Amino acid sequence: MSLFCGHAKIKDNIEIAPGIYHMVLNCPEVAEDAAPGQFIHIRCTDALSPLLRRPISIAMADKKEGTVEVIYRVVGQGTRLLAGKKKGQMLDIMGPLGHGFPIPPWVKHPVIVGGGIGTAPLLFLAESIREHKLSSAGSPELSGCEDIMKTGNSCGKPAKEFIGTVFVGFLTEKEIFGAELLKDCGFKVEICTDDGSRGYKGFPTDLLEMYLNDGPSPSSGKVSPAIDIIYACGPSPLLSKVASMASRAKIPAYVSLEERMACGVGACLGCAVKSADGGYMKICKDGPVFEVSQVTDL
Repeated sequence: MSLFCGHAKIKDNIEIAPGIYHMVLNCPEVAEDAAPGQFIHIRCTDALSPLLRRPISIAMADKKEGTVEVIYRVVGQGTRLLAGKKKGQMLDIMGPLGHGFPIPPWVKHPVIVGGGIGTAPLLFLAESIREHKLSSAGSPELSGCEDIMKTGNSCGKPAKEFIGTVFVGFLTEKEIFGAELLKDCGFKVEICTDDGSRGYKGFPTDLLEMYLNDGPSPSSGKVSPAIDIIYACGPSPLLSKVASMASRAKIPAYVSLEERMACGVGACLGCAVKSADGGYMKICKDGPVFEVSQVTDL
């Protein structure tokens, strides 16, 4: 896998929810090598401030179209500058960076847990799991996604078979994105909102706990089959609960950690996390995806 360092043209940059933007970049070099869970490091301006790049997870990559997509929330100066970028402008990026989510060949029922903007890289993961399953079954190779927010379906046609289950949580109904794409990829999608404006009022980890206990699902009563792997991305409390539940249930689980990064390539030690084996690992280089037993203090 090669690292691209250069400029990519912006094909689109639109607000899809209050303060949440979807950007499409024309960058065949990154699209060719990107894996779900990896990120790109974006320079937000040519000026000296803000000096540091911003790490943003890859929400989709299409080798055929040569495009890379990111979904980001405006939270500070850097992302405000990104939100102001226009179609046709060039953006200085590095990527793909980090280690992504593994998709073992034995996976039969994956469960994906996402919180807020952490849902973004899970869209790429969902499509990749679907491609993996269909390829294993001898289905034709899938072409990928032209634009995940416009088509709502990265895989051409909705999947006919059950692929897995997704629990995603948002503050409110207005912030929900990606649900239709997840459904079209063959996942049963359960939506949570903090305020109860859509779906279950509560957190996606509440639903995961119901699932693990074989309790009632808000939409369909008893749930099955048994989970054999869990993937998660979102705020720290969500990841901590996922790790705890997965450990008790003896289910392998992979989480994507978020941290402020300076270099993005493991040189500055600015994004260190405690390793379960002692010492530290670097989120940008050793992660951002880790098996939950690898790290402490989730």
